[in-house]
Amino acid sequence: MIGRLLNGRYEIIELIGRGGMAYVYKAKDLKLNRFVAVKVLRDEYTENEQFIKKFDRESQAAAGLTHPNIVSVYDVGVDDDVYFIIMEYVDGITLKQYLDKKGVLDYEEATNFIIDVAEALKCAHEHKIIHRDIKPHNILLTRDLVPKVTDFGIARAVTSSTVTMTNQTMGSVHYISPEQARGGFVDERSDLYSLGIMYYELVTGELPFDEESTVTIAIKHIREEIVPPREINPNIPDSVNAVILKLTQKKPEERYQNVDELVADLDRLMMDSEAAVGMASGIRASNTDELFNDLGDDGLFKVEPATMAQPIIPDDDDIDETGLNNLQNRKKKKKMIILGVIAAVIVLILAVVAINAFSPKKNVTVPDVTNMTKEQATTALNNLKLTLEVEKEVYSSTVDAGKIVSQNPTAGSTSQEGKTVKVSISKGSQSVGVPSVVGLSENDAITAIEGAKLAVGEIQREFNSDYSTGTVFKVSPGEGSQVAEKSKVTLYVSKGPDVVNVPGIVGLAKSDADSRIQANGLSVGTVTEEHSSTYAAGVVIRQSPSEGTQTERGSAVNYVVSSGPEPTPTATPAPTTTVKPTPTPDN
Repeated sequence: MIGRLLNGRYEIIELIGRGGMAYVYKAKDLKLNRFVAVKVLRDEYTENEQFIKKFDRESQAAAGLTHPNIVSVYDVGVDDDVYFIIMEYVDGITLKQYLDKKGVLDYEEATNFIIDVAEALKCAHEHKIIHRDIKPHNILLTRDLVPKVTDFGIARAVTSSTVTMTNQTMGSVHYISPEQARGGFVDERSDLYSLGIMYYELVTGELPFDEESTVTIAIKHIREEIVPPREINPNIPDSVNAVILKLTQKKPEERYQNVDELVADLDRLMMDSEAAVGMASGIRASNTDELFNDLGDDGLFKVEPATMAQPIIPDDDDIDETGLNNLQNRKKKKKMIILGVIAAVIVLILAVVAINAFSPKKNVTVPDVTNMTKEQATTALNNLKLTLEVEKEVYSSTVDAGKIVSQNPTAGSTSQEGKTVKVSISKGSQSVGVPSVVGLSENDAITAIEGAKLAVGEIQREFNSDYSTGTVFKVSPGEGSQVAEKSKVTLYVSKGPDVVNVPGIVGLAKSDADSRIQANGLSVGTVTEEHSSTYAAGVVIRQSPSEGTQTERGSAVNYVVSSGPEPTPTATPAPTTTVKPTPTPDN
């Protein structure tokens, strides 16, 4: 590709990077007289229609993003089966290289980087684009330390409808969100989780989960809580610690819901003077130029060759003539002794060979010594004038420890007296731990178990209200149990909650209602009474949940029973008035 002219305009100068799908070159735009970066699809994908469509989606999506913290896309095209994207050329280094040089960033510098990257993500999210691979390696720093997000190579334009990942979980496993690791629903909050992991790494110099196995790392993202960053670097303010912990919550609904919420908190903690007490320790250059001066022409940090250690040998001038003669005499004497010993050994070997060569040897049939102990095999071979040699010890799931697994020559073959039979002795079954798979999907659990050199036995499917359908809720033997290699592990997979239809009980007598509820696998809940002119006393007036509703087996059904019509009020008699006689005057 070097020297090639794409579309008669972009002259390829040098290779500057490689990705999973493409190479990245530095090129000269002859029309606008400027340097650009050219992303070229790898040859192995140019005939793959699926990848071509994906490459085209990526370029079209990225071309619509314009932001000072996003690497700009200028052009897309194809030239004689070479599919390419023309992007802004950033003369700088990655944030990962910058972090490796400094060791750890103080919280203010790290927070400023996070704010800028978050603003770039906000622009992408507003265009319905999820990056899916946020990590320091995909953040370029200009010489003015302005971060620019690049590599939307696994980004995907999404609509407001649900989007799930299929076939394989993409993105770098050290920064992957739990839902992305499971292959579940992915939205803006997934990018915020990855941003939180990157924030964690910037202020601690460490990744929260860093194991040899990518499966193990993915499982830890799904199941294990991270160690609070302040426990690793106590100089981190509580406010930064709190923001990182919120960003990295396992459940998306417990994280920041969008970039605006995050940036508001980051702005507040940057304005808090008390939060600035105690800066993070680490290697710091006195200025930015020192960092960039350590870069080679290829954009990588230079490594000075180590100084060669000099042999500790005195000069000839430091040894006087007498000492030199004594040294030479001792060397001659030692040399003669060694030669004499060698000669004696050679004579002995020749004598043995001569004796064996002229001694008649009988052919013997090699016996089967597999599944014997070393002592038993030695006796059996010595009886035939054969010798035993233990070649190696190996793990075996079929032969008990201390017994022979294999032999050479094999049983039944012909050999001569005095020959050696080499054997391998069993160390027994290799013990492995049952991996943590509870909470994983059935397929992910099977992958993890087989990756641990175990086998999947039965798969039991049972109702379980605590785990969604298709999720493993128990294994046998239990997680962490030490078992022999290739042992079978039984998976218990949830069928979701056991639901039943609520029966109708309105119009039934209380005893009949209770019987019907219990016959349908439900329990009688709260029973209250109220007057009714429609239903006779003791008859159910209404129920909750209503008839036909699906609910979990064992749930309670509440209902109201009629206590009959309200009583008719009794009329109150009118009070009687007693007329008193009018007194007459005496006169």
